[in-house]
Amino acid sequence: ANWFRKFLLLHLFFPLIAVLSTFLVGMAFALLFNDDRGRGKGLWRSLLILPYALPGFVTALVWRQMFNQDQQFGLINKTLHLNIDWLGDPTWAKVAILITNLWLGFPYMFLICTGALQAIPSDVKEAAKIDGASGMRTIRSIIMPLVLVAVGPLLVASYAFNLSLIHI
Repeated sequence: ANWFRKFLLLHLFFPLIAVLSTFLVGMAFALLFNDDRGRGKGLWRSLLILPYALPGFVTALVWRQMFNQDQQFGLINKTLHLNIDWLGDPTWAKVAILITNLWLGFPYMFLICTGALQAIPSDVKEAAKIDGASGMRTIRSIIMPLVLVAVGPLLVASYAFNLSLIHI
């Protein structure tokens, strides 16, 4: 029974957490920078897609050094005053993989969600405002369903991709 729980955790929940975290962070940034009142949106958008533009192997090398257990070399342990064996302990290694996957994956979701948000007609949002819907209610009842129609297939494909990475 213990092996089955480990199997479910690794093969179902691990990819689900990876996909949901990248989607939620990407969607949050997309909502933040989709507002017309923001200043310097172009610069911030460019900075947010930098992790997506860097080669994966370079990012992996950088994160490996950041997760170094030694406080002299490991930026995360040094900054947070921790002594975690990120890559030696199986549980912390999974957390490190999720953090690295979040760093690599949220720019993609940010770009996709930004495109989906910009495709929503402004009159739909104006109608919600006229009907008295709050900002959060508009996001929850109008924007998210419309975004998920466009992004849903990509979330399924991303889940399948993350699931396939387990076997590498």
